[in-house]
Amino acid sequence: MEKIKIIAAPGPVSYPMIAARSDIFDIVFDKENKGDIVLDSTVSLVKRGIDFNVSLIRGLSVITPGIGRRIGVWRRGSANDVLIRAALDLEKIHADIVYAEDQREIMDLLKSGKVDSAVLASPFGSGIKFEDLLKKHGIEMPGSCAAYVRDDLIDQFVKEYSRGIQNMRSDPENTSKYIASVLPIKVDPGFIAGAILKSEVSPKLVEDASSFTETVRRYIN
Repeated sequence: MEKIKIIAAPGPVSYPMIAARSDIFDIVFDKENKGDIVLDSTVSLVKRGIDFNVSLIRGLSVITPGIGRRIGVWRRGSANDVLIRAALDLEKIHADIVYAEDQREIMDLLKSGKVDSAVLASPFGSGIKFEDLLKKHGIEMPGSCAAYVRDDLIDQFVKEYSRGIQNMRSDPENTSKYIASVLPIKVDPGFIAGAILKSEVSPKLVEDASSFTETVRRYIN
């Protein structure tokens, strides 16, 4: 039987599915095409015009220690850039955004005092979750990462994705090394483990993402 293709961004959203070593699904790493199952960040899915229906990872991105006056953010136009600009407007705060090329550079900026806050992935720190901040303003953010899954494939997908999560939790070191060996980009296994173990990860059906989608569209360049 031919495997069902999953089109996935090569970030944390793909890690549990890789860990599942599924006999049903085959992962194609791609951030452009559409298909029966597509995994990506929620912001990227909105940009791509894909209506996601399953929330996968929540609390992956945090503002630490809080919203400051100079905020370190990974890359202009990234999902975190879109979210922090939306958050600043909602909170009516004027702040300068300082862009960096990776998480380590953001950490260096924070430690050196060149910024007084930063948007970080959960393996690198704790802070205000975007989901909580947006909810204060009546916007339901269905997590950092989500999926579009064709309706008749949802049960199979949820079962396999959940198995991958369990594999990561039961043996994070070896499973993360395996995931790193499969990814098309170089990623530290420590980050892979932290992204799943330090975030809320489980498949949940999305009932209504309209308020989040409308908000993101206003900040997409």
